[in-house]
Amino acid sequence: MEDKTGGQLRVIREVVAVLEAGDIPAWLFGGWGLDARIGRITREHGDVEFWVERIHAERSKALLVEAGATALPTQPPEEACEFTSGEVSFSTAYFDRWPDGTFSQPLGRFSDWLFPPGSFGEEPVTLDGTPVLAMSVSGMLAMKEQFPRLRNGRPWRQKDITDMAILRRLASAETTDGRLGAADVRYGM
Repeated sequence: MEDKTGGQLRVIREVVAVLEAGDIPAWLFGGWGLDARIGRITREHGDVEFWVERIHAERSKALLVEAGATALPTQPPEEACEFTSGEVSFSTAYFDRWPDGTFSQPLGRFSDWLFPPGSFGEEPVTLDGTPVLAMSVSGMLAMKEQFPRLRNGRPWRQKDITDMAILRRLASAETTDGRLGAADVRYGM
């Protein structure tokens, strides 16, 4: 039996491989997205979350199910799909691109969520030796900062407050191309 972190890393590798083979980009977000941006595992995570562009929603779901994941009927289908793979929970949430370079999730409970240009870049980062796409620091920070004010949002949890502090430090170290700049910035919890 694998440990929780090991199982989640396995699922991240599998999802990335399956969707890449199907020419579908998927960006980690949440705790694993933050760890990918930091470049190391910082804590245990409850689940694994990916963003997928809405135009790929149905095909991504079909590919993941074909690869052995179980799709769960727990989320509004226009918004996201939750899965299990073995004992590991993961999800794909869907976003739309807009002509001005911004992104949003216009269908579902969080239609007032807006993400800045550059939130979904094409440059992978490395997580535990695996190249992965991860939502940008500015995108994750906007996501966290907006959440309590969303129509269906909720108050920040302590881990959200901690994550926002880390994201702000990361943002101050980023170069203009979205990569981390100052190597000596500390990202401790």
